[in-house]
Amino acid sequence: MVLRNLKRGERLLSWIQKLYDTYENCRSEVGVVGTDERITPLLPIAHSTQNAQIEIVINGDGNFLRARILEKDESVTIIPVTENSATRSSGITPHPLCDKLQYVAGDYANYVTKKKGEQFYKKYIEQLEGWCNSSYCNKKVSAILRYLKKKVLISDLIEQKILIPDDKDKLSTGVKLGVVAQSDAFVRFRVEIPNEVESAVWLDAEIYDNHINYCLSIQEAVDLCYVKGMEIACSEKHPAKVRNTADKAKLISANDDSGFTYRGRFTDKTQVVSVGYETTQKAHNALRWLIEKQGYKNGEQVIVAWGTQNQVIPEILEDTQDSIFGKEDAPTISTEKEFAKRLSRAIAGYGCDLDTKAEIVIMGLDAATTGRLSITYYRELDGADFLNRIEHWHRTCIWQHTYKKVQDGVDEKGKPKFKYLTFIGAPAPKDIAFTAYGDKINDKLKKATVEKLLPCIIDGARLPYDLVNSAVNRASNPIVMENWEWQKALTITCALVRKYRYDKFKEEWEMALDENQKDRSYLFGRLLAIAQQIEEYALYTTGERRDTNAARLMHQFKLHPYKTWGIIIDKLNPYMSRLGSKGTGLTELMTKVNSMLPYEEFTSQRKLDDSYILGYYCQRQVFIDQKYQRIEENAKKKLEKTNREEN
Repeated sequence: MVLRNLKRGERLLSWIQKLYDTYENCRSEVGVVGTDERITPLLPIAHSTQNAQIEIVINGDGNFLRARILEKDESVTIIPVTENSATRSSGITPHPLCDKLQYVAGDYANYVTKKKGEQFYKKYIEQLEGWCNSSYCNKKVSAILRYLKKKVLISDLIEQKILIPDDKDKLSTGVKLGVVAQSDAFVRFRVEIPNEVESAVWLDAEIYDNHINYCLSIQEAVDLCYVKGMEIACSEKHPAKVRNTADKAKLISANDDSGFTYRGRFTDKTQVVSVGYETTQKAHNALRWLIEKQGYKNGEQVIVAWGTQNQVIPEILEDTQDSIFGKEDAPTISTEKEFAKRLSRAIAGYGCDLDTKAEIVIMGLDAATTGRLSITYYRELDGADFLNRIEHWHRTCIWQHTYKKVQDGVDEKGKPKFKYLTFIGAPAPKDIAFTAYGDKINDKLKKATVEKLLPCIIDGARLPYDLVNSAVNRASNPIVMENWEWQKALTITCALVRKYRYDKFKEEWEMALDENQKDRSYLFGRLLAIAQQIEEYALYTTGERRDTNAARLMHQFKLHPYKTWGIIIDKLNPYMSRLGSKGTGLTELMTKVNSMLPYEEFTSQRKLDDSYILGYYCQRQVFIDQKYQRIEENAKKKLEKTNREEN
């Protein structure tokens, strides 16, 4: 039996134990369907999910009442499964109750030409009779058996115009139910019995229990379960559908006994590992539920963090606003000091549920091939340690951002209105990936970026400099992006630079402009922002709109600051002359900042460090704040004037 790749030497079965414990601690959630029926609940053991296309309703006597075609958003159905049917890919392996037409329809061979067509139905009925003849029989299941033994299911569906025949009285091959051919439709049942509240067999807790007890009663062979340390009925076939209902990849499999799986190490798959049937079912069902409920998904990649007691924990791969503060509105005015207090309060709130005894697990999954699922990242932390690491990330990788779009009520026509939320905090890994590599980033690179950032968040690892450098290079090229995209890239890049320099050099950079900062790159960044402001101001006075020379030469300025600064000044002189006395304040500021650079530093051929982007942003933000302050003052004066005239 082969356990897929588990990196860094973690204990072989620790993840199964933690998931098993989680299932046991969350038994009250088993089978509970929320308001969104598309979200799979925590499944009972010996159960799986399937997308159904047809729903048939019968009464307690096994008589057909009606049927309907299911919409896509209501198709997910909880079904009883056997160990073999849960992993079937070929052969005749029926599910115990709900299944495809070829299994449940006794008249299937009359309408579809299929080799061994009658054998599918025969095997299904034999298995269902075994359940109904046991002490764990259920009246709804017995009613379904009585109806199906009439062998009229497809004819009933044709009469109801659910299925469409062709001119030869066969099921038409040109008609589909969604993306599924009529002959491959999956059927689920409702049984309406007077005084019975729940008619849906896929939501009936009594049927769950009946099937579980029946499955456990017919298991005979026992072996040592490596997880529980007990001799119990063990499983050789472990569940798939871990990441979604169509997922065929498995974490544990033993289907390659003729290849290189055991050669040179073992003679039999049971020598590798043995896991109890109930244990593996509960562990995989818990993992599936957690991924559905709170997992991060990026194509084949899944990352999920959870508390084994189902505690509420911060999202580890979201920005600070969504991860820590949730729906709480960001303060209108926020400083780093205010942010630190707010973050501490929020973390303390999580700490009420996560004491030192709390067990937090972070697990990353990815598929190497269609059938092989690997654990790419695994950590177990106590509650306090987990919160400390999350807080450290959100306290050190911060900047002020304005790219979050949130709903702000509705307009007169009832359509949602949106606004941009200003918040201080750490960006989400997916936004960091877009900043570093652009919005055309492929899934492979995006996955690799998230995998790089996960140890930075959870383990306190230093940010990879190639990621920081790539972000700085993109932010230094504003003319290839739309303004909103560049603004987002700029603030996220500042957060990354701030974080990197803190981790590597223990430097603490302020988000506000530091007029006493003597760092060469920071000062050059300020000069670039001043030059850009002078040209923007001059263009504004004439109503001209275009990219400034400072923006166009920003990347060259980073590589060759002294040489490029000379070019910028030459191009800036006409605009300074155009402004005249209006630009005196800006030219004096430029002279002041320039004078802070020693001659040797100013004329050096060295390229700028990444801290230049911080100086550029901070100086530019001062100009933006002054602009809005003037607008507010002018609006206030205008209002005061209007009030005086009215009085």
